[in-house]
Amino acid sequence: MKLYAQQGYGTGTKIIDGLNQGVVQGAILSPKDYRLERVNELLATMATSFPDADRLFDPQFYASLIAHDPAARMGRLTEGDLDTKQYPYFGPRHRTGFETEANIIRDLRSGLQFQASLNVTSVIAPNVLIRRSLNSIEAVIAKNFVRQAASVWAEVGDHRPLLATIAVDSDALQDRHELEAFLADLTIMENPPSGFYLLVSNPTSQIGPELIDYRTLAGWMLMNHALNLNGFNVVNGFSDILTPFLAAAGGSAGATGWWANLKIFSMDRFEPPSPGGRRPVLRYLSKPLLNSIRFDELERLRHFFPVMNGLGTDGLYAPANGSQPDDQKAEVLQTWDSISSFETSGSAPTLQGCLAAVSNAEALYDSINSSPAMRLTGRSNGDHLEHLRGGIELFAQLAEIEV
Repeated sequence: MKLYAQQGYGTGTKIIDGLNQGVVQGAILSPKDYRLERVNELLATMATSFPDADRLFDPQFYASLIAHDPAARMGRLTEGDLDTKQYPYFGPRHRTGFETEANIIRDLRSGLQFQASLNVTSVIAPNVLIRRSLNSIEAVIAKNFVRQAASVWAEVGDHRPLLATIAVDSDALQDRHELEAFLADLTIMENPPSGFYLLVSNPTSQIGPELIDYRTLAGWMLMNHALNLNGFNVVNGFSDILTPFLAAAGGSAGATGWWANLKIFSMDRFEPPSPGGRRPVLRYLSKPLLNSIRFDELERLRHFFPVMNGLGTDGLYAPANGSQPDDQKAEVLQTWDSISSFETSGSAPTLQGCLAAVSNAEALYDSINSSPAMRLTGRSNGDHLEHLRGGIELFAQLAEIEV
């Protein structure tokens, strides 16, 4: 199981520090938040100093359908005119334009030729976002992007691995029959890509910012399982704490970043910002709880309950400082370390191991909540565990696997 840094605004030295400490094995760069000059600088540094790290570039083409909105936040994607544009493959698009195969091939060629000039280890093909249903015109368009991607990449003449983007709303994964039909179409293509870059949009989770409904988790795991069985490499973007569960189903990699919008995939990242807001409280990703808790909650619990991970980055949350880390970089390093630790001795997590982790977390929450003074509330509570367990069990049922 590999974990990648999902890059975005405020990168600083976070990715390099994560690679230095061995808590991430690569990065997925975001053109919205990074000038092309900075993209090339970071890729060059990674290639020289960390030659074994994976270097990926998400073209973020799925945002092109909302780029017509003058209030949309496209960042660097739309900066400049025709002669000075940093990312010339990107521009506003209308869905009806993708009903023509020639337009799909044109956009694929533009996006892939651009990435051929970058020092990446694998290339990610552009695609649209499938909203609402896998039995929709958007799903047809998305499958056409996938069908054409390998042929266009062959025309470019580059031999690096090609990952096709599949970006889909969380609710669309909950219809079993539509999902199975969609996966069947992907796995019987005559000229498929080397693998897939999976994105699951989850802008309104009521469970927790980085967590999802059990039916969506089961569908996401089934996608990893089916594609892996058919020989595809599967990279999951914005998967955060769900990365070990997806790896247990067959995924080869996951990714997460430092802001909330780098931990979940949502088009809200491109929408106009909400007024007000404040800097989020720094948190600690507790592997025993399978959840991220506030640093002050960690301080209250750590002396009485086994909520610590026992990893090197625990030192960033010193009791002498009230368990408050120095900055956000410390928080993301701890998060990466916690997620990466689910892989033991080079072996990916297993479904049985994931279920055992859920059972242990349930028992720990019961112990904590038995004391009213220690009870965890809000997004730190244990409501997510029912969805994690339910997702594993439903996936096993859909995939006909014994757990």
